[in-house]
Amino acid sequence: MIQRISKQILRMPQLYLSTRMIASFSQHNHNHSHDHNHNHDNNNSHPDFQPQQKTQPQYTQEQIQQKHKEIDNIIKSNQVVLFMKGTPSQPMCGYSNYAVQVLQFYKVQNYHSVDVLSDPLMREEIKKYSNWPTFPQLYVKQELVGGCDIMMEMHKEGTLKELFNKI
Repeated sequence: MIQRISKQILRMPQLYLSTRMIASFSQHNHNHSHDHNHNHDNNNSHPDFQPQQKTQPQYTQEQIQQKHKEIDNIIKSNQVVLFMKGTPSQPMCGYSNYAVQVLQFYKVQNYHSVDVLSDPLMREEIKKYSNWPTFPQLYVKQELVGGCDIMMEMHKEGTLKELFNKI
């Protein structure tokens, strides 16, 4: 019976880890005398270990409108646009890399890429513009095709080849 339970615990790494952590914590507390003061207040810890609050940059309505005009201009001025993390020569995520590889596979040469990591406002506003929360985002002839998953699906179905043949 104990062996069967042990095997089940080993199949559940989080439970196993938690059980080990509790056991070592419990053992730690029993091995120390209780006459010293443990202060777990964050105010006494080094600043590197203090909780950090990320501040989002504040943009004016004018900056946001200008960014939407820029996005609109990019999409209308180019047959194929890829909003991605990184650049085609140095993609910064696997999904963006896949999108670049797909464009290369179909020999799409004259596409415009936008690195959303280099422009935080672009990164946020393209999501609103497209109503698509993730990257990459592929546009063909001013229409959002979608992200990596859509591109993969269309590639398997052969519809991506048809789409690129129309350019």
